[in-house]
Amino acid sequence: MQNRKRILTIISYSTLAAVILMMMAATVLERTNGSDFSFRWVYHNPLFFILWAVLSVTGLCLLVSSKAGKSPWTLLLHVSFVIILAGALTTHLTGEDGLVRLPRGEEVSQWERSDGTLRPLPCPMTLEEFEIQYYSGSQAPSDYRSVILVNGERQEISMNNIARIEGYRFYQADYDDEASILSVNHDPWGIGITYTGYVLLLLSMLGFFFQRNTVFRSTLKRIARSSALVVALALLFPGMARAQEIPKALPQDVADTFGELYVYYIDRVCPFETMAGDYTRKADGKSYWTGFDAWKLYPVADSAGVVRWYSANDTLPDEIVNDYDRWIFIRKAMDLVEQSVREEDWEEVKHIVGRIRDYQVKVAGPVLPSRTSVLAEKAYNRLSRPRIPFMASITWGLILFILLGVTLSRKRAFPRKVAVLSACMAGLLLAYLTVTLGLRWFVSGHAPFSGSYSVMMLMAWLSSLVMCLLWKRYPLVLPLGFLLAGFTMLMASMAGANPRISHVMPVLQSPLLSIHVLSMMLSYTLLGMVTLNGIMGLIVPKEASLRLKDVSLVVLYPAVFLLVFGTFIGAVWANISWGNYWGWDPKETWALITFMVYSFALHGTILRPFRNPRFFHWFCIAAFVCVLVTYFGVNLLLGGMHSYS
Repeated sequence: MQNRKRILTIISYSTLAAVILMMMAATVLERTNGSDFSFRWVYHNPLFFILWAVLSVTGLCLLVSSKAGKSPWTLLLHVSFVIILAGALTTHLTGEDGLVRLPRGEEVSQWERSDGTLRPLPCPMTLEEFEIQYYSGSQAPSDYRSVILVNGERQEISMNNIARIEGYRFYQADYDDEASILSVNHDPWGIGITYTGYVLLLLSMLGFFFQRNTVFRSTLKRIARSSALVVALALLFPGMARAQEIPKALPQDVADTFGELYVYYIDRVCPFETMAGDYTRKADGKSYWTGFDAWKLYPVADSAGVVRWYSANDTLPDEIVNDYDRWIFIRKAMDLVEQSVREEDWEEVKHIVGRIRDYQVKVAGPVLPSRTSVLAEKAYNRLSRPRIPFMASITWGLILFILLGVTLSRKRAFPRKVAVLSACMAGLLLAYLTVTLGLRWFVSGHAPFSGSYSVMMLMAWLSSLVMCLLWKRYPLVLPLGFLLAGFTMLMASMAGANPRISHVMPVLQSPLLSIHVLSMMLSYTLLGMVTLNGIMGLIVPKEASLRLKDVSLVVLYPAVFLLVFGTFIGAVWANISWGNYWGWDPKETWALITFMVYSFALHGTILRPFRNPRFFHWFCIAAFVCVLVTYFGVNLLLGGMHSYS
């Protein structure tokens, strides 16, 4: 029996490692040789399918033969993964996908599969109407809408709003000057099987935490009995970015007058100071200024009432060219401002700028942001670069590291007063981050769950929230939380993580996006804490290292489960948005890799090396590289359709 179990262990985890390595290689091959190459040689390679099959069979056999196999929720958890794989295989073997181009007014009866072959549609369809909807006062698309006629009935298709016709699903994919282009998906069996696996996976993950006699529950009990659980990390930074100051070239009242102007910037109407702040951040310390052009200050409404914005140097529409007074105003107003600035005639500057603003309000009043929104954005502009908070957070985290190191070495309890003070600081940090993200949410009109800046600030917010909720029972979260929050705010302060507000792409306007991103970011936050805990576990004596291993293990279970939950919610969102719940995009693949790598650490009852606390900590530190690659590496190096996030 023991020999068979040992053989199953070797085969199962060796196969798991081989699958991980193949997926890693595939993401690199896709970058260097293209998607077709990676699919042909890895994802659709028979060897890849065989490895998944071997992993499924040996993994279940190993589970049944072990003690964990007697726990119903644990068994269901692993069975759900096999069902999901079976659904994916069914989709690969029986599913079809492709495109159909619908010229306006023409009846179409065929669609083109992704392999280039033509297939009949379930019934002929005709495009009656297609329109691009825009954000108010902007030329940025908010949605794409097609109205089709099928069997005498009108159906509307837009982003995140699909049409289901006789087992086929149709999604808004693209458009050209003459037609709407829909993606077509026909997967009668695979989606049902896969979704069944998703539901069972969710139920089993919830049930797991209420299950008795698991490693998680026994470890949690050991932590509750311990009175000296402390952890910290010293982070060394080569230097702090110097504070940026906007040069004071104008008197304050004149600068305030400019601040009352509106400008069309990044496909939306915003306060002038928003663009000016971006401009100075871009220009500071640089020998070149790129990405900026003449400022679009002048709205023009066409005969249909659609407002477009122009700069003084743009080619103006005919209604302006034929109106000499307006034409000369748009062309020459800023020249007069420049001349008055040179002459330091500040009253004239304020007068001309005031006339520009009056013109903006007269022409574009209905689409201008509200006064409340403008004030909120100005407040956000002052809070969005968290330099002081990140420096304070890191500094306090280092102080806690020294103090906790002393208490750990002397086997003393952490000072209560220091813990209370730290909790108050965590509350202040949480309040600052809540206000900042709340202002961003209010001004933009969508949850701040996309873009590197929002994600880093969200991770800092989650770290602060964890500190506020758990500090009293688990003081160890204080140094971890401050250091992680400080590090993520530092990343948000860097030039590459731009805090500017912009409209989201139509496909991102789904409530599932918020759930997906929040789950992934909370998972990454907890995994970051496990990493910091692991570094401390390598520094302290063996007994303390063993206790810290228990802490990491308790945090690791919800972290990995949140990662899995966020990944399959993302798959559901993708299926609703464009008809493909899994496309082996680099970020999808690396999220799966991250889960599979961390799964080794959750199987310490089977894998003996993970019972050694030092090895466990080293592994958790190394595994965090997968998280860094998933978020940063994919964006910077591997690309893919998730590289915007």
